[in-house]
Amino acid sequence: MVALNIVRDLFHLFMRLLGETGLYGVFFVSLISNSIPFVAIPYLLYIVLYAAGFRDPTSLLLISLVSGLGAGLGKILVYFIGRGFASLSSSSRTVRNWAYLASKHKLAGFLAVLFVTLTPVPDDVVLIPMGFASYSLLLYAVGVFVGKIVQSSLAVIYGRALVSLLEERLGLPLWLSALILAAATLIIIYIIGQVDWMKATEIYAGQGLWKSLVYITASIGVAIVKPFKHLYGLLQRFIKDLE
Repeated sequence: MVALNIVRDLFHLFMRLLGETGLYGVFFVSLISNSIPFVAIPYLLYIVLYAAGFRDPTSLLLISLVSGLGAGLGKILVYFIGRGFASLSSSSRTVRNWAYLASKHKLAGFLAVLFVTLTPVPDDVVLIPMGFASYSLLLYAVGVFVGKIVQSSLAVIYGRALVSLLEERLGLPLWLSALILAAATLIIIYIIGQVDWMKATEIYAGQGLWKSLVYITASIGVAIVKPFKHLYGLLQRFIKDLE
């Protein structure tokens, strides 16, 4: 009981700190997390927990917009990192080839930017080459801002829906609901991170949607089983040591 009280008090302290940073915190966490290439910082967990303390649609919409704008601006910085690489070797054949692709396939490039910013696919693998190829900054910006705003909105909706279920249907207090929400979010982040999304995209391009979905489903199954297999191995080792 004492432990639960400590956890509850720590949660209230954490939520108070979140409340003090407000939308500024949402913006800067989203910006910083998305401006560092190839570093997967689970900023959406912060957004989900912050949004858990709000019920009115206006506040939830503002959180989604501010987070999406911060994340989108971070990806604009990533674009210019790619441009910086290109400027170091502007006369190379590779840069010329990428520039040619970007100029001839603008719609495909836009859809690729939108897809990777909207889904769990590692987006920097696509976004840095877009800067390298000097792809249209306007189309790139529209793609990343729309994608990140929608992604943030889905995270907020997921968090609010789960907290409402735990609070209203099961009668759990907010602090316990938020802890369950955080744990569920981390598990989802882990499972999504275990899927090779680039390979799934290649399978989709070469073998179709069904094969791609089969691969994703199988990867999720492996990701779920993997920790239990690891735990089983540790238990076996522990039993052998006892013997």
